[in-house]
Amino acid sequence: MIAELLKDIEELPTPDFHVQQIINIASNPDASVKTLEKAISTEPTLSLKVLKLVNSAYYGLPKKVTKISEAVMILGFKTVRNLALSLFTYSSLNRGTSKIDKKMLWKHFMSTAIISEVVAKNIGYPEQEEAFMAGLLHDVGKIVLDIAFPEYLTMLVNKSMQSKINLYKLEKMLEVETHNEIGSYLIEKWQLPELYQIVSKFHDEPEENTSPGFNSIVFIVHLSNYISNLLYPGYSGSFGDPILSKDTFKVLGIKPSDLLKLIVKSKDSLAKAKDLMEGGEDNET
Repeated sequence: MIAELLKDIEELPTPDFHVQQIINIASNPDASVKTLEKAISTEPTLSLKVLKLVNSAYYGLPKKVTKISEAVMILGFKTVRNLALSLFTYSSLNRGTSKIDKKMLWKHFMSTAIISEVVAKNIGYPEQEEAFMAGLLHDVGKIVLDIAFPEYLTMLVNKSMQSKINLYKLEKMLEVETHNEIGSYLIEKWQLPELYQIVSKFHDEPEENTSPGFNSIVFIVHLSNYISNLLYPGYSGSFGDPILSKDTFKVLGIKPSDLLKLIVKSKDSLAKAKDLMEGGEDNET
């Protein structure tokens, strides 16, 4: 029902030419540093924000980076791509008109992305940049609801707060498309890889994923979303107790005792990520 209505809504965010160009170039293994640098440099505001984020404590670079070409060389194409998409996602979130706290929701997006990278690194998952991006986009369906159906999203969040029922469970009880399915629809519309569509769709119920090739990344983001909700309760708009699938430990090859270690490591990474958590915006103070 909701998905059908979305087809006629033109206000849904779509990466502009500059962001789409950067994503395409950075995703092309044959592209040159000069080509990517040129694409970023054509948008001065984006260039400044990318440099600000690259020089944040999160990346811990030994010297200040002053050129886009340096950022690309040091961080790699995929990380620069993730920064560009992060900035676009942040600006999209601020277009919504619901009564939810946008800063809190952004913190949930970004903390899940950072924790996903931490989890990926600790279990030996080879594509850590993909884990970051999957974590960033996992709840992007809430941006769609915020823009297209703000009163509905406000109602959902308020109901979750009052009842202490998980927001995803509330959506299932209403028998409408969940934010997971809506997010998957938007990611497909953005023409991003299937991986991100699958993660968006199944991150709350990873055991329902029917694409075995994406099983690890779905459970990585599921666990990271769980940890983020533990560290920042309510920031996701869901106020029920976070639920961790019993299959998480088996799929990721970790023990329940490893969970505390991952939380500690996540806290350390999050403490260094102030600029990322603010979306590259300057502090007004």
